[in-house]
Amino acid sequence: MPLFPPLDADARNALERLPEALHKIWPLNAAHRRSLPEDVAALSRLLTTERRDLRHPYWSSPAFVSAYLYYFLPWNLLRLARLLAALPLPDPRALAPAGGEALLLDAGSGPLSLPLALWLARPEWREAPVRVLALDSAARPPELGKALFAAWGACLGWKTWSVRTAQGPLENMARQAAPLLAGRDGARPCRPWLITAANVLNELRPGRKTGGGRQTWDEGGEDPDGSDGDRQSGPLAERLDGLLEAFAPLLFRRGEPCSGGAEAAPALLFVEPGTRLGGNTIMRLRALALEGGLAALAPCPHNAACPLLSGQGGRTWCHFTFDSRDAPDWLQRLSTEAGLPKSGLSLAPLLLGPDAANAPAAGRGPGLPARVLSAPFPVPGLAGKARYACMAYGLALLEDAEALASGGLLPVRLNPDAPRDAKSRARIVRRPRPQLSAKP
Repeated sequence: MPLFPPLDADARNALERLPEALHKIWPLNAAHRRSLPEDVAALSRLLTTERRDLRHPYWSSPAFVSAYLYYFLPWNLLRLARLLAALPLPDPRALAPAGGEALLLDAGSGPLSLPLALWLARPEWREAPVRVLALDSAARPPELGKALFAAWGACLGWKTWSVRTAQGPLENMARQAAPLLAGRDGARPCRPWLITAANVLNELRPGRKTGGGRQTWDEGGEDPDGSDGDRQSGPLAERLDGLLEAFAPLLFRRGEPCSGGAEAAPALLFVEPGTRLGGNTIMRLRALALEGGLAALAPCPHNAACPLLSGQGGRTWCHFTFDSRDAPDWLQRLSTEAGLPKSGLSLAPLLLGPDAANAPAAGRGPGLPARVLSAPFPVPGLAGKARYACMAYGLALLEDAEALASGGLLPVRLNPDAPRDAKSRARIVRRPRPQLSAKP
């Protein structure tokens, strides 16, 4: 079962036509079109190698707004849409109250990247009674995303969801949602459906203090107290725990009737870049969420302790990589012109829910679900190239697994006496050998 299935023809066509909608909300003249590749490269450097120079929001620069909308946003839409197409999300039609709407709460929304990707990836929900609450620390990005949503829907002839924007920190989501949940300010009554936060957990990372007491960006990706990705303590853990606590009132709402009955429950989705920092942050967040009573619904195939967080696999972190085959031609050309061609995309996602009954079953036995984690690599003594896979009992090392896709879910039978890999301590899962028939 793939984690990142290809997009359908309608979604691919929609991405091809995205520049039509972008031109309606942020048109480029001839000079801006010529400078766009250079602007994209400059913003890429600012967000990566030159991040310490990011003293002011790049949304105040028209050139950087163009670069983000025409390059970074489309790539984010593709990444997220490939993920959201198959992720086991709750059905908004089952969670909407009678005569009301299911509420998608997007924290750190930017230009509505995740709501747009979800609308693109799940055609069965485009007609559903959904309202989006887009919260961001800056006012301009969600307003641009709201305008793009309307323009893109008009270009394609697709129905769009209602959008309300709000400005403030991520932790204020429950307060910002209160009028919508109560059906005030002329809105139909809403019920939480999905709370999302994509590419924003790095904003929770505390900076180091300089001699003058000024907070600075922590370029090293470590907490000021020196804690590493295996420790569930320190400033980052406190901020992650605080964010989960702030979202809890939206997940654990009692006594609210909905179309799907008592078993329907909202979910909480985090998506971070597939970098070491992003993957380690997601791993730490998962541990804190399970301690707080939430269940990991996907992509984790179990709710046992994370084997990577406990040190199995060495410095491996939880992330998945997939191809960029669905990228439209215009985006591929722009990427090449900017010197940023892409052959692969990576993500570190985590879907949580308040109902453990919907979580993957843990335990031992034949055919346990396993999620393929790593790229293929050679291991002495094993046939072909191996891949790591995550299972309820810990980390597995799959022999001859090069043909398996990163993120794929498959049943694995583990022999009770399976040996462990000397380096990673993962249990080795040998490729089944064909049985030779006896000669007549």
